[in-house]
Amino acid sequence: MSESLVFVLPDGRSAQIPPPCARLICDRLWDLGITPGAVQAAARISEALHTHPVYWRDVAFSEREVPPLLEASNVAPPVWDLARTKPPLGLPDGVRAHLLDICDGLIDALNARDDQTKLRALSGDLERLRGRLSAE
Repeated sequence: MSESLVFVLPDGRSAQIPPPCARLICDRLWDLGITPGAVQAAARISEALHTHPVYWRDVAFSEREVPPLLEASNVAPPVWDLARTKPPLGLPDGVRAHLLDICDGLIDALNARDDQTKLRALSGDLERLRGRLSAE
């Protein structure tokens, strides 16, 4: 049994969110109020948190709910996992090499910044993308 909820975005990214962090994100979504999608996302998380952990399923969000969810997630930044996106990228070697160089440059630039708490999730996404590009 997992001790975390799994948030799943429409593009296939997912993140394991411990219940205390999920509660913080949920509360922040309620604070966003009339922002389109915020209430629906908060209701999904709240429903999941009020379910016994034995019955937890992935909490899937719609496109409309993603912007407020990502904004609210800044209170407890998750590391989004690309593992659920299985299809190969099918990129030509030259394009893949160019994208790998760009990923490396962006990762180095983000790691050089002082405010790592805000950039951790983005850096993690880039590292997973780099890994996926390297694996093909």
